[in-house]
Amino acid sequence: MPALSAPLLGFALGAGLFWSTARELARQVRPIAGQALLIAALLGLCAYAPAVAFLISAQPDWAYAYLVPAQGLPRWLGPCLVLLSGASVPLGFGLGLRASRGRPAFAQRWFWIPLGLALAPLLLLAARLRLAATFEQFHGGFGERALLEGPLGYLLGWLLVSLLAAIWFARRCLEWLAAGAVEGS
Repeated sequence: MPALSAPLLGFALGAGLFWSTARELARQVRPIAGQALLIAALLGLCAYAPAVAFLISAQPDWAYAYLVPAQGLPRWLGPCLVLLSGASVPLGFGLGLRASRGRPAFAQRWFWIPLGLALAPLLLLAARLRLAATFEQFHGGFGERALLEGPLGYLLGWLLVSLLAAIWFARRCLEWLAAGAVEGS
């Protein structure tokens, strides 16, 4: 289910990015919404989408929470989920920007609701997601290992650190963009 929760998590990421900079973006002398949306699009397509792609390709059965064998799914589903996940970040940012209209507190709803909807299936399937195996191993009860004891755990840790660094950088870029717009440069 992580693969199916990824677009909602991306939307929440975009809305959260807007929420974290809403006050700075609201005080602009000149409009910078287009540039800010471009930063969110770069975050989604250059950092978030590759992270989702790595997870879907590295352990496809885990990405679908062992509910269906990944080999039985259509080949176009993975790339579509990756693109949808990458596009959901600027979508969340843009809809948060448009809906708030100068009310930064309003953007909180655009963050918390999709985040809750995305985390609900992950929490329900946490017992499945704590194991790394193939579909056959999981349902056969052999060859399973704890998620953090193998390569998938290392991949998740690396992707999390990389994604946090990209989010931090995008946030800083938005702050610099807002500061430049206030100064009129």
